[in-house]
Amino acid sequence: MTAFKDTIRAENPGPVDTAGVTDVPTIRRDGVVRAVNLREGIVADADKIDAGMIFGAGYPPFRGGPLKAARDRGVAECVARLRDLAGRYGPRFTPDAGWSMLD
Repeated sequence: MTAFKDTIRAENPGPVDTAGVTDVPTIRRDGVVRAVNLREGIVADADKIDAGMIFGAGYPPFRGGPLKAARDRGVAECVARLRDLAGRYGPRFTPDAGWSMLD
């Protein structure tokens, strides 16, 4: 797990100016990292990630969890938004291959 945290830190060296972009914190924190957890098999399925985020991190239960929210919004739309953000703010927003597991 330490190697994973070091990788995330290395890929994300500091803050990014995202003035005027309202969905960056949700997509970044709850989407990108959770997709990596799913792809790497750290967690067996998306529902368990959503439950962990609701019960362990205080994610609003009425939204069903960050990955359910992404599926409700549209995985393709989330991936497109991440690609747009990566183009504007750098590779830290590049969508992980784990997003394909949510379709």
